[in-house]
Amino acid sequence: MYGILSQLAKKMGRPAMKRVLEIIKQNPNSRPAQIIKNEGAPNWWYKGGGKEGWGGYSDESRLGRAMHLAEGSDRYLNPYPGTFMNYVRGKVGNDQQRFRRISNFFRANPDKRKSMDDWYKEMGSEGWWGRKFLDDMIQEAETTPMGIEELARAELSRVGKKPYTTSAVNRYLTKQFDK
Repeated sequence: MYGILSQLAKKMGRPAMKRVLEIIKQNPNSRPAQIIKNEGAPNWWYKGGGKEGWGGYSDESRLGRAMHLAEGSDRYLNPYPGTFMNYVRGKVGNDQQRFRRISNFFRANPDKRKSMDDWYKEMGSEGWWGRKFLDDMIQEAETTPMGIEELARAELSRVGKKPYTTSAVNRYLTKQFDK
């Protein structure tokens, strides 16, 4: 790993190497860190099933991944990174209804939101392949009909720590209760 980092320092400078090393320390189990460390490849990639000799990820792909991490280091090192919803805001523009529909979908489905944030953190919105996947998830969020339970779950997620007496959920539920 340190050979790749020294090549990165020669190519992009010492600050880039330090950023990549910090990312690897903070996220040791992430896929980019495993690629740079030459871990996580299928066993048949290594000669004899181990890491001795040759095999695993090529030095070019490891260096490429390190350069990609150095260029997109703010997605990992910033405590408030650009998330998938920032990408959605850029795609949707000023259409509040579309943004509300998409954000409600991901509030109601936090596991999908987490997977999309992880994807955005790792890939960014670089390249047609990464953007296509993000756009497909936006399309899915817009076209998936949401039931009353999912809408309530999204509203509870949005309200957060507000007391129920002032929340829109409580107003909605009491309005329904009066009927």
